[in-house]
Amino acid sequence: MATVSQVRSLIDSAIGAQLGTYNLPDGSQVNPALWVRGSQQVPKDWTITGTECVIDEVPAVTNTPTLSNAVFLTQSWTITLTSYDTSATLDSVRSLLFQYLPDITSSVHTAQTDVAFESLKITFPDYLILQEQH
Repeated sequence: MATVSQVRSLIDSAIGAQLGTYNLPDGSQVNPALWVRGSQQVPKDWTITGTECVIDEVPAVTNTPTLSNAVFLTQSWTITLTSYDTSATLDSVRSLLFQYLPDITSSVHTAQTDVAFESLKITFPDYLILQEQH
């Protein structure tokens, strides 16, 4: 099973250069805007410039029964991209992700509106943990 740190490194390698920055209250910046969502969220006093990527800390697990009465477990990671730059779209980042992760199982795109930023939620399997349980 891949760790969330390994998934973060994978995503950073794929699209880190395309991501924006977190702007901290003291004037410093954290680049790229890549966050692991778990017990802590992005602090409310931070602002985001450009595109942010949030990785769910815990992968989703699904089970599929087999004819041999075993259970086939699959874990999937979910990432959510949000573009806070209303003059840019997520097209280039989406293309990079689809090239880097050709096994994406779900992709939900929400267009920018006058009340919401453009977002893209992607789910992909963790092939390091495909295992059959008896």
